[in-house]
Amino acid sequence: MLQMGVICPSGSAWASPVVLVPKPDGEIRFCVDYHKLNSVTRPDNYPMPRTDELLEKLGWAQFISTLDLTKGYWQVPLDESAKERSAFTTQVGLYEFNVLPFGLRNAPATFQRLVDGLLAGLGEYAVTYFDDVAIFSDSWAEHLEHLKKVLEGVFA
Repeated sequence: MLQMGVICPSGSAWASPVVLVPKPDGEIRFCVDYHKLNSVTRPDNYPMPRTDELLEKLGWAQFISTLDLTKGYWQVPLDESAKERSAFTTQVGLYEFNVLPFGLRNAPATFQRLVDGLLAGLGEYAVTYFDDVAIFSDSWAEHLEHLKKVLEGVFA
């Protein structure tokens, strides 16, 4: 993460511990335990998508494509004031995130708001659930057009 610019050394007065959690495939997942920080964070009540509503929208579709916005949170830069609060301790020093880390109380709402904004006006054929986007259509020709509009809108 340091080499990728996701984190940097920190001099923050804030510090959360690191927890290493085994994944189902046996790999180790690096997590920061933000319980204490989250307990003093005012919640962002941005509405999250309901799975049943998303499935209802997709139900009629003959064609569905999905996009996985891998490491999507890491595409969202943190404000300077948030960076110092994201600090975490390791055996080799204190670091902070330059981008939105997983585990912060309002990270899902922040990311969902961003993706909803990117897909604004495309809700008839594109929905998002956190870092997954589904594009759906009733015909192949229509689907190709929908894919083009989503990709042009998101990557413009």
